[in-house]
Amino acid sequence: MRLEQIRKIGVAGAGTMGTGIAQLFAQSGFHVSWYNRSAAGIERGFGGVRRNQEILIESGALSDGEARNSMTRLHPTLELSDLAPADFVIESIAEDLDAKNQLFRSLTRICRTDAILTTNTSWLSISRMAESASPSERFAGFHFLNPAHIIPLLEVIPGKATSDRTVDLAMGLARRIGKQPIVVRKEVPGYVSVRLQAAVVREAVHLVEEGVATSEEIDTAMKEGLGVRWALLGPLEIADLGGLDVFNIVTRSLNPHLSAAQGGLRLLESLVASGRLGIKSGAGFYEYSGDESGKVLDDRDRRLLKLLRIKSE
Repeated sequence: MRLEQIRKIGVAGAGTMGTGIAQLFAQSGFHVSWYNRSAAGIERGFGGVRRNQEILIESGALSDGEARNSMTRLHPTLELSDLAPADFVIESIAEDLDAKNQLFRSLTRICRTDAILTTNTSWLSISRMAESASPSERFAGFHFLNPAHIIPLLEVIPGKATSDRTVDLAMGLARRIGKQPIVVRKEVPGYVSVRLQAAVVREAVHLVEEGVATSEEIDTAMKEGLGVRWALLGPLEIADLGGLDVFNIVTRSLNPHLSAAQGGLRLLESLVASGRLGIKSGAGFYEYSGDESGKVLDDRDRRLLKLLRIKSE
């Protein structure tokens, strides 16, 4: 199959990520067969698409006509077999290896042998999932960042058996939907983006645990300091511009004092155990009351769209 032959997309899952992925492909001109196990999940997904599009229209990133047209290309289904015509499938269900393997065994029976099967997992083994997606050479990781319909980065992760052709098709398709893809050249847990994020979160939580700064102060340090630079320059570019000799001295001196936590983080595990799961439960490091959670997410998306416009200038 050639890149230009990819016209029909299958998306499995209508959670936060599946919704953004299905929306993005529909807005990019593809017909999307959108599978979820429950009608309630699909209904929530369509509500998410409409809410996302309202922000895009308000920000000038999408017209009313484009939004309406894209909705006609979203084809919801409760039957996995309706993904059979898809040229390219993206799985985005719960982060459970057994559930994903079961889904891919079913997709292997349903889909054409030349259809590309991919997973949006953020840390599970691509090679282990590929064993359930015969032939394994047509399987790869296709990892979006939240919110999937806005963040430009997309990671393409080959497993041990993934063919170069599959990687090329995945990279080409990512560019067709306006993403900036990278290839993760060695399969490691968390790939690139999640590992970088986890390293920052580990140290941030450690600083709160040690009483060095409050959650608000740490987030301010990131948003008003490091984050401003990181929106334009990567950490290795920043090191080059600052001088590798200086960074070598700093990291050599500082590394022994950084969090070396293995496994969970005490504060994070305590919050989860008490039911403070973040915005989804109404409380995490911060409190979210009433309809504030929706407003927080909408404001995040508005700021991201504004930042991306500035960055592209």
